[in-house]
Formats: sequence, structure tokens, C-alpha cells
Amino acid sequence: MNTFKEKNDFAHGYLICRFDSCLLIDPSHDYEDIQTSLMGRTLHGILLTHAHQDHVHLIGEFDVPIYMHVDDAHLLFEDQYNGYAPKAHPYKRKNLNFIYVKHMDKIPLADQFVEVYHTPGHTKGSLCFLYDQRLFTGDTLFKESVGRHDLYSGNLVELRKSILMLCSLPGNIKVYPGHDEITTIRYEMKNNPFYLKWAKQSSK
Repeated sequence: MNTFKEKNDFAHGYLICRFDSCLLIDPSHDYEDIQTSLMGRTLHGILLTHAHQDHVHLIGEFDVPIYMHVDDAHLLFEDQYNGYAPKAHPYKRKNLNFIYVKHMDKIPLADQFVEVYHTPGHTKGSLCFLYDQRLFTGDTLFKESVGRHDLYSGNLVELRKSILMLCSLPGNIKVYPGHDEITTIRYEMKNNPFYLKWAKQSSK
């Protein structure tokens, strides 16, 4: 797995590969580094955790299917809400091939699969992706924090449900967020103040 570290106004991007097949998560920056990291392997798709500009900037640079949730599809093109304004998004709808996925769908990667978790809250169509005991959480779950819910299509009640669901996964799963540091589910269950508060509320 290759990580394209958070840079300027962009988020972390991740390249996951199995044999000669790869999937690219949140291609926000470093096009040349992505191409170098492919090392001749074939890119089979892009996975979007959500449609904010700092996670999607390079989606028009690759001729592959884009896996995302339908509830975020319109957000890619509404620059007043996706973060591009006052500028305009650089990709064109006619050049993009979307495959809409839903909760617990499986996206093929060679002889294995990436599991899809629909985790609304930061945006209505936010997704997390689980592969090889690694959970890619976009802007839903961070180390000792969670994503904002006060932006367009965000929702605190849904975010709470999403965090509780994610923190019910096995504790040894590593969490690769869209910003900041890598963590684990076990660490978040012990140290994330949002999870601790919401878990306590749900147990009453």
C-alpha cells in the first residue's frame, strides 16, 4: 500500500494493490507520485470516500471506473458546496464513469474484495472501505476525533450512528483517515471522546 501524504489543501490518498491490480482511494494530489507508485501495475478503479474537493481533485486524470455512493454524486458538481468555489471543479461529467455502491457491497481487487461501509454524517454519501484489516475512513473517523457534520448534507445523528458502527469492528483493524495520523479501532474505543460520549449515551 502506498500513501500520498496530506499536502497543502488536499487529503491523504491511498493506493492499494493485490498482485498487478490496484485501486486508488481519494486521488487528491501528486499525480506523478501515483503513476510512479503504480510501477507498471494496472489501476482498475478509484474509490471515493466522499465528494469534497480535497479528496477528488484528480478523478478526471484516470480512465477507470469511479466507485462512490449515489448520495454524493451531485456534490461533485456543486462547487458552492464541495469546496471548489470560487473556483470550478477541473473534471468533466462526460469523461467520468461512475459505479454507485451501497453498504456492504464488495469491490473486486484481483482475487480479493474491498468491503464498502456507508457512513453518512460528514456528507450524506460518505463511505469507508475495508481491505486487509485496513479501514479507510475519509473524513468520518480520525484519531481521537470525527468529521464535521455542519457542512452541506452533514448530519450529527447519522455521524453518531456511523461512528458507533465503525467502532464495533474488530479492535485490531488499522484506521487510515483522510487527514492526520493512522490509528486503530481499539485505540479509538479507548481514547476517542466522541465515541466514548456516544457509546455511553446509547447504553442508557
